Amino acid sequence: MKKMIALSLTAVLLAAAMTGCGGSGGSSNTKTTEAAATEAATEAAAAGGNYVFLDETLGVESYAIGFRVGDEELAQTVSGAVQALVLNGTYDAIGEKYPDIKDYLCLNAEDIDESTLPEEGSGDSSYTFKHGFDLDYPPYSYLKDDGSVGGFDVELCQAVCEYLGWGYEAVPFNWDAKDMELNAGSCDCIWSGFTKEGREDDYTWGITYSNNTQGILVAADSGITSLADLEGKIVGVQTATSAYDMLEDSQADLAATFSELKVYETYTIAYNDLKAGAIDAIAIDMTAGSFLIASDGN
Repeated sequence: MKKMIALSLTAVLLAAAMTGCGGSGGSSNTKTTEAAATEAATEAAAAGGNYVFLDETLGVESYAIGFRVGDEELAQTVSGAVQALVLNGTYDAIGEKYPDIKDYLCLNAEDIDESTLPEEGSGDSSYTFKHGFDLDYPPYSYLKDDGSVGGFDVELCQAVCEYLGWGYEAVPFNWDAKDMELNAGSCDCIWSGFTKEGREDDYTWGITYSNNTQGILVAADSGITSLADLEGKIVGVQTATSAYDMLEDSQADLAATFSELKVYETYTIAYNDLKAGAIDAIAIDMTAGSFLIASDGN
């Protein structure tokens, strides 16, 4: 990796910025409690009419940027640039383009010390940052029909590179290949709705920029209104996701009541199966589920 500008971040700043969003919970319209987050996503899903989230959730998580263990300088630089984008309004402006995400954004300009951040254009202009992300995880990251890339995380990463003066390279992959791609050096980070909980020691973590809730998406007329109603049902989930991990661990007792936990390569495929009646429900984070509903027009 070519030389990058070093940041004068103190240990106190790193602990505050890298481990989670501030206690104030983000911008003025940010909702950080599980109840508020669930309400926001449920309202978004209910607006679609045909598909809704259950009121009961699987759990809350935080999304952060994962780097190879030992890449502290790179993590600090990128995290500092994200905070600079919070201060100049870019972070919130990108969030406005993704209404299923904006209520989960958790960085607050009032919590940021501007004196610790990299200056605009201070990066090495010859350096190209390789952004690793799930190729089909809207609204965070995805490939468009024309082959271009989109999503909140993609746009925020592109804005970071523009701010620092770096080149940007998109490295989309199937989610279950993320560690192989990172460790092989194909990408510099995993930045794609990446949950920190349970992986704290597996990566060098950049800033936590969003919170989310894992829920259960069902057809509105399915008759399924609670987690207990999933007994004997076929539930879909994307491989190597937080929802999958929860159903294998903290929610294993719930998963044991399903007739089948059907594992998919992407949530888009799972959603199509839900519409076709091949499965009864999907365990999915609420932002991704709400985006699928809104994009489908249901």
